[in-house]
Amino acid sequence: MIGRTEYQNVAGTRCATDFVELPSILMEHFLKSPIVLSLFSIEGSSKMRQIGNHHDDPCRAIDTYSQILLAAIDQVYHSDAVSEPTFDSTVELANVHDARGLIPHVSGTSFQTQFGHLFGYGATYYSYLFDRAIASRIWQEIFLENPLNRTTGEKFKSELLRFGGGKDPWTMVSIVLNSPLLEKGDLDAMREVGRWRLEDDVVQSGRH
Repeated sequence: MIGRTEYQNVAGTRCATDFVELPSILMEHFLKSPIVLSLFSIEGSSKMRQIGNHHDDPCRAIDTYSQILLAAIDQVYHSDAVSEPTFDSTVELANVHDARGLIPHVSGTSFQTQFGHLFGYGATYYSYLFDRAIASRIWQEIFLENPLNRTTGEKFKSELLRFGGGKDPWTMVSIVLNSPLLEKGDLDAMREVGRWRLEDDVVQSGRH
C-alpha cells in the first residue's frame, strides 16, 4: 500500500533478501512499545502506556542461538564444499553444532531436509539477524523517544518503504540513519552493522 515504485515486481518485499525482513522486524518493536499499545486501551486509561508489553522473552536467547546456527550452516550449504563427492549435509550440520553450538546435534536426525529456507534464501539466511540489528538501531535512534512522531514516520515511509526493491537498500538505510558510512554497502558497512547490538527488548523512554 505504501509502495510507489514504477514497476510492481520491485514493490514491497520484492527487494534484496538481505533487507527483506527489516520492516516486519521493526514493527515488532512498535508492537512492544507501551506508548503504541496505549492507543488500544479500551478504557482510555494510562496503565497500558506505563506497563505495555514490556517483558522478558525466555526463549529469545534460544531463538538467537538457533538463527546463528542456521545462518552458519546456510553458508556451508552454499559453498564450494557441496561439489565434493563425499559431501554430506547431515554431517556438516553436526559439525556446525559441534563447532559453534551449545546443544549437541541429535544423531539420526536430518532437520535440514525439512527446512525450506535453507535453499529458498540462497546463502542469505543471515538476513534475520542482520535485519534485527538494523531494526534495533533504527528503533533506538529514531523511534524510541516518540514512536508516534509523524515526521520520523513519514521519513521512514518516504525514504525506505516506498521504494521497495527499486532503490539500493544500503542507500536507503544510510539516509534513514543519517550514516554515510553505510551508503556503499561495502565491507566497512557490513562490519559497522556487525558491531551493533541486538536491542530486541524495547527500552522505554527514560529507562535506559
